[in-house]
Amino acid sequence: MELKIIDDKTNNIMKRREIELYFLQSDKTPSKEELKKEVCKKLNLNPETTIVVNIKQEFGLKRSRASVHSYQDKASLEKFEQKYILNRLSKNKGADAEKKEEKKEEKKEEKKE
Repeated sequence: MELKIIDDKTNNIMKRREIELYFLQSDKTPSKEELKKEVCKKLNLNPETTIVVNIKQEFGLKRSRASVHSYQDKASLEKFEQKYILNRLSKNKGADAEKKEEKKEEKKEEKKE
């Protein structure tokens, strides 16, 4: 995935970096988690305090635009980020953990048979 940063601002009041970027994808638009990993890797950010706010697909192109917020600490993230986004992230983490547990149980059952 090729990332091109459009705008990178530091917001000292909210203790965060606000990053706007374009990225090219090969076949489908990546999930927010996949994009977050790539951005954190490229810009050397902490994945625990970084949130992909939105991804907007451009019509007819294999290019998308995204907004990313990277906070200095976890307390600032919880204080300033919108509650529905934090709830969505916590639900996704819980769902991922449940899926992993289900897969482990299925593998154990297959080994027993």
